[in-house]
Amino acid sequence: MDRERRDFIAAATMASAVTGVGASAAPGTGAIAQGLTQGHVPKGDLLKPALPDIGFATREPFLDRERARRILTEDGLDAMVVGEGRNVFHATNFFPLLERMSMIASTLAIIPRDPQRPVALVIPVFSYYYIQADDGPVPGVQPFVFTSPRPGAAAGDVVVYKLDGEPPAREQNRRKVLAAAAPYHASMEQALGKALAELGVARGRLGYDDSSVAQLLTRAALAATLVDADDTPRRIRLVRTPAEVRMMKLASEANVTAAHATIRAARELGSVRALRQRFFAEAALRGNLGVFMVVNASSSDAYDEPLRDGQALMIDCVSHLRNFHGDYGRTIFFGEPNKRMRYCTDAMAKTWGELQGLIRPGMCFSQVRELGTTTLAKFGIDVPVTFSPHSVGLAHTDQPRLNADGSRAEVIIEENMILSIDCPLFETGAGGTAHLEDLVLVTRQGTVPIHDTGTPTYTV
Repeated sequence: MDRERRDFIAAATMASAVTGVGASAAPGTGAIAQGLTQGHVPKGDLLKPALPDIGFATREPFLDRERARRILTEDGLDAMVVGEGRNVFHATNFFPLLERMSMIASTLAIIPRDPQRPVALVIPVFSYYYIQADDGPVPGVQPFVFTSPRPGAAAGDVVVYKLDGEPPAREQNRRKVLAAAAPYHASMEQALGKALAELGVARGRLGYDDSSVAQLLTRAALAATLVDADDTPRRIRLVRTPAEVRMMKLASEANVTAAHATIRAARELGSVRALRQRFFAEAALRGNLGVFMVVNASSSDAYDEPLRDGQALMIDCVSHLRNFHGDYGRTIFFGEPNKRMRYCTDAMAKTWGELQGLIRPGMCFSQVRELGTTTLAKFGIDVPVTFSPHSVGLAHTDQPRLNADGSRAEVIIEENMILSIDCPLFETGAGGTAHLEDLVLVTRQGTVPIHDTGTPTYTV
């Protein structure tokens, strides 16, 4: 047990060095909680966020145009028209704010098969002024701005900054970027039609990712052939560009250090719900937003139970940094676990350590699952663990479900994919629950973790 504790302290120290905030997380939160009970927050007890530099994401496109050309050709499409937020974001580096307010297809992106033509961003004028102008369009993206519900509006009609005197630098830049996007279109349909015509695909086979996009295309492109192709964008982004890999590493490192900080506070927190909420707070301090956390095999946000001595408790932590997801699973021991649980977690770690060096480009996901089973057998281990791969990126499970012909997709592993291999223990009882999960980058020689892996288990 002493060795486990030393391993945890070493891993926690390393995690703290990455962000500069983790080590004081548990004491700080205790002081904050006490202050809130008294009706105030004590000065100096709030932790300062440690935010990564993601400025490159406003300059480097995420979309691989050559891969998009190949996938669109395989799927028989002249262009892909997307309105779902993560698809628009991957195509243009712009995430529609209205999507976060439940409005799908408030902004569109058109990816033409021809990589010599730009990606079109069909965007409302206010979103372009108020959001996109601050980032600036990435290379290879051409805006088509529309002004409805105020058809025919000029640039000055959407300017928010009305104070007297010289506008500040940001406002001057917003007006410059907005003026450069003229002429404007009176409606989304008109902007969409203009974009399709300029890209030379108005009479082609157009894939769409949502029924609302199909309705818009029906009105804007009367001569086009429309194809339901919501898995095509997932096929395109299975292989990550350098900018995406960089974002994934930042997201994953923040996700892992948030998990480590949460583990350190586990005894003080004392319950399933408190542990989950603490992870979300720790993720936010590092620039990530919480997505979900499985605690002790429960994903329910309402369910709660106390944490107790002697139990093993699995955590599966997911958060995202500007839509790029981290995914990390570990087992926490509250004191010394029983012998069976120690045996199971050692078996999971030994098998995963062997398996990650065997994964190669060209394998399919089903082969990875089989490899996990045969590796367990090779070691003579009788533990109910599955080894289930999934692609992680702009979603926890970011991979196609169906092929272009409607058959079930069997994902083939390619170099520069980022994978999770879920290793949950399908055995519960007095010993508790266990899990092991890392994110790995596929190389020609095998896989390499994209974050500090620490240790498979932590004792608190």
